Amino acid sequence: MTTANKITLSRLVLLPVFLYCIFGYGPEREALRTAALFIYVLAALSDLIDGWYARRFNQSSRLGKRLDPLADKLLINLGYVFVAANPHFSPGVPLWAPPLFLARDVYIVLGAYFINERYGPFKVAPRLSGKATTALQMAAMVSVLASLRLTYPLLFGALAASAWSAVDYFIAGYMQVQEKKAG
Repeated sequence: MTTANKITLSRLVLLPVFLYCIFGYGPEREALRTAALFIYVLAALSDLIDGWYARRFNQSSRLGKRLDPLADKLLINLGYVFVAANPHFSPGVPLWAPPLFLARDVYIVLGAYFINERYGPFKVAPRLSGKATTALQMAAMVSVLASLRLTYPLLFGALAASAWSAVDYFIAGYMQVQEKKAG
């Protein structure tokens, strides 16, 4: 197992602890909010580090290409579900935000699956729109956990980036289908 994959796995190990901190947070347990913020920042940084490490030391692997986005999506989507469900967070996350973030991810995965099943191997390369979406979703979560006034602008920015990336990935998939049909 590569070092980059170990870093990614550490992010998955931190996930239950992070979710516990969010679930248990209340006004009388402020330390859990601080712990959740620390863990989340650490996990977000590990996302940057594992990718850099894999590229820098030529440790790109098939497992890493599957595990890294899975770890990101679990951290982001479960984090938003737990924060939205905990009424003690202020500013909080509206209940409608987590399903919209999750719907975008499901849409992209199902689209890739459909294209792969119908037209053969489909290459889903990371796109700027997807990276921007992840960055804004992570920034909004940091803002929620740090109780910053930037939370709602960042949430709406993340929602806009989610819509952009859904369209962007649709176009990329459509172009690949057209190339396969022509070839």
